[in-house]
Amino acid sequence: MGLHLNHERFTQLLALFRQGDVEQCLHYPGMAEVPQGYNRYARADCRARGADWDDYCPAYAFAVLTREGYTLPEDDESLEVLWDELGGQSSKLWPQVKEVVVDAWGWLRRHARG
Repeated sequence: MGLHLNHERFTQLLALFRQGDVEQCLHYPGMAEVPQGYNRYARADCRARGADWDDYCPAYAFAVLTREGYTLPEDDESLEVLWDELGGQSSKLWPQVKEVVVDAWGWLRRHARG
């Protein structure tokens, strides 16, 4: 039985290894507690969307920060202003990450302890 190397798969695994966690995308370190399993969800969701982690990781962090204090569509304008402040190094605008945030809120709601 030989070892077969697949360069594309190796590149994918290397990219996964290099990806940080959502905690690293918070505007300030330790700003919020990231629930257990959320990093795995965020990375898998980002991959499923075919999105770039560096652009979307701040959206997953933003969802953690805003999950209990905001709703859509009522707070859309406030969230856009807040995203402009807390979006970190993401090149994405609020309309481009809004769906990611809403889906992440859903995951957080379903997996909240309490």
